[in-house]
Amino acid sequence: MTKIRFNIGEGFPAPDPIARFITVLAMMSNDWLRSIEDLLALGDSTDPDAGGRRVSLFRQQAALHHEAASFISSARRRFPEVERFIARLDAEARDECELVVGGVDPASEHYHGDWLADHRNVTFHYPEMHPEKAQHGQEEILQALEEAAELDSYIAHGDSFGSVRFRFADEVAVQWLPDDPAPAAEKLRESVLALSRFVQRAAQAYMESRPNGTFKFDD
Repeated sequence: MTKIRFNIGEGFPAPDPIARFITVLAMMSNDWLRSIEDLLALGDSTDPDAGGRRVSLFRQQAALHHEAASFISSARRRFPEVERFIARLDAEARDECELVVGGVDPASEHYHGDWLADHRNVTFHYPEMHPEKAQHGQEEILQALEEAAELDSYIAHGDSFGSVRFRFADEVAVQWLPDDPAPAAEKLRESVLALSRFVQRAAQAYMESRPNGTFKFDD
């Protein structure tokens, strides 16, 4: 594996909004790619917990997509430097950026649907219990439990504390996904790849803009 070594303060100086922008994108890319690797590692596993892990990882990726799209959009709006930086990237990078941010824009052909925002809210924050919402049937966890009410499920445990799995909770979480998750998963996969490619192109362009000698490649 090739390593590019640098002093963080020189390579990504804190006062530079582009440096901060690239750093947050890099965090997102790391989280997303690790999540994908975990999902691929499951393969055709017959582990009883594999289904729950797939649901958990899909939820994580959906939530990460919304976070990424929202972050890029707000950064472009708040920092003219970021907007100019993106505008100077090559056409492929700009297209990848639009595919990502379009995922949360109802006016975009890349829009995933309103389920994505709702899913982010109950994945990164978990659903809140609210007496007034519950009374009117609007509490998110109440709605999901009602939708899963006819399903048979289970709680499993082995000899250790860490072996406990509340499979019924996975079944409830599935209720927040689209009715047909397969097309949504494929579209999300395209956005995942677009974000990863965009981050790498943007990082490359940023590093090329820094003074010579800032970034050093291992021999």
